[in-house]
Amino acid sequence: MMDFNKLNYLMAIAELQSFSKAAKRCYVSQPALTRCVKNIEDELGLKLFDRSCSPIKLTYAGERYIAAMQEILELKTKLDQEMEEIAARRRDRLVLGMPTTRSVTWMPRFLSAFKRECPSVDIQLIEGNSCTLEQLLSKGTIDFYVMATDPVFTKGLQFTPIFQEEMMLVISRQAKALRPFHLPPNEPGTVQYIPPQLLEKIPFYSATPSQGTYYLAHRVFDQYNIQPNISMEVINTSVAYQMAPQSGGFAFAPVTVAYEEEFSPEPIFCSITDGMIFRTAGILSREGMEMSDTARLFLDIAVQTIGEYARQHIGKVLVCHDIDFSGFHEKLP
Repeated sequence: MMDFNKLNYLMAIAELQSFSKAAKRCYVSQPALTRCVKNIEDELGLKLFDRSCSPIKLTYAGERYIAAMQEILELKTKLDQEMEEIAARRRDRLVLGMPTTRSVTWMPRFLSAFKRECPSVDIQLIEGNSCTLEQLLSKGTIDFYVMATDPVFTKGLQFTPIFQEEMMLVISRQAKALRPFHLPPNEPGTVQYIPPQLLEKIPFYSATPSQGTYYLAHRVFDQYNIQPNISMEVINTSVAYQMAPQSGGFAFAPVTVAYEEEFSPEPIFCSITDGMIFRTAGILSREGMEMSDTARLFLDIAVQTIGEYARQHIGKVLVCHDIDFSGFHEKLP
């Protein structure tokens, strides 16, 4: 490790052009200072000071050496300041992973609160699908995977739950299987019940197996013994639930998209149960990771702000039975 006291000794001698004056400034005896300089010169095999003149002056080697040492000391001062700021949480860096479909919606809801506490922390965002983000988290490329669900693809990850996210079906009003039925308009905070087996008659726009929504959908299909008619698999879940209304199909989506996104044409929002399908939204981190104070503060703020927003703005959805499906087996084409 570099001895910065020795560098300060050399700088003082070069500035004052005197060993005795430099010794007083540095609170060290002159013989000790002289030995220190001789040891450095012996290691370099060069003379740094010309002692044959008065006052003493730097040799050419000494000029180059001192110039380089000044740059090193300036870098050390800057580094010490940066380390102090990091220790005081004034500076740091966090790399967050978020699904592409969620970053625009959710980042502003927790980032502003964190920035108020830590304005100089550099936040970097990496977007991707569930599989990619879990792998990046496991490798340490990202610090947190925000708005995740229970890990599907990767072991060694810790899940911090925040809220129960209700999921709905986004179904095209032009679906052939729905033509015999009168479909009411969508009402805020409500979805319409449809019989589970009716989904077998409607093309399904699915996420790919790299997405958590894919596994949620197939758990639902298994639970209700549904054999879906898969029309297409797409890597972006928002593309799936935007395509479905245009193509006579259906897709899964969080209930929040009902009031956060526009659809053309308008679909009908549905559930295949009197309750709602849930998934737990939260934050993934690595098991056993040593969190910095900044990372721990971020986790606390994100959990608090996202949870508070969910409680205040995402109300429970009521499942209505406004569609008359009596004898629907006979009505199916």
